[in-house]
Amino acid sequence: MLSTYELFLERALRLERSRFWVWLRTPQVEVDLRRFADGNWLDHPNLNQDELEAFCLNLRLLIQDRDGFSVRRIHQLSQGWPAQHQAEREGIAQAVNELHLRLDEQSLVVLPGVDRTTNRELFDVVFYGGIAHADPDKRGQFQRMATSGAFSFFMFRAFCGVLFHYRNCITQTAYHLGRYYMAEKAAARAG
Repeated sequence: MLSTYELFLERALRLERSRFWVWLRTPQVEVDLRRFADGNWLDHPNLNQDELEAFCLNLRLLIQDRDGFSVRRIHQLSQGWPAQHQAEREGIAQAVNELHLRLDEQSLVVLPGVDRTTNRELFDVVFYGGIAHADPDKRGQFQRMATSGAFSFFMFRAFCGVLFHYRNCITQTAYHLGRYYMAEKAAARAG
C-alpha cells in the first residue's frame, strides 16, 4: 500500500505530466472570440475537455483533505519532521503561504453582481460549480458564466491562471517532500 507521501508524489507527478497541463503551457494560436458567442466556454483550439476534467480531478485529490494526502496534510505532517529537514519544512510552508497570497489576490475577471472577485472565489465557482463538482450553491453561477459569450473566454483564462498557482504550490511541496522522503528512506536503509 502506498504511503501518504507516495500518494501525494504520485498525483503531483500525474498533474505535471497531464495532457491538459501540456496544452496549457503551449502558446495558443490566435483565438477568435466569436467562437464563444454560442456559449461554449471551452471552445479553445486543441483543448480536450476530458483532459481538463482529469487534471481537475487529480488536483481535487491534492487540495481536499478527504483522501488524507492533500497539500494541507503534507504541510501538517512536515511540521513534525526532524530538525535536519528544516529547509524542506520551510519550503513547504512557503509554497502554501504563497498559494494563499495568490488566491486572495483580485481575479482578472469579476463575478457578476459583485465589485471585486478574488482568485479563490473565481476558482471555487468554476471548480466546484461545474468542473470537479456540481455544488448547488455554485452551479447556477457557473452555468451563467460559462455560457456568457466572450466573457467565458476571459473567465476560463483567469481560471487557468489560478491553476498555475495551485500547480506551483503542489510542485514545490512535492519537491520538498521528495527530498525529505528520499533522505529518510536512505537513512532507514543505512540503519
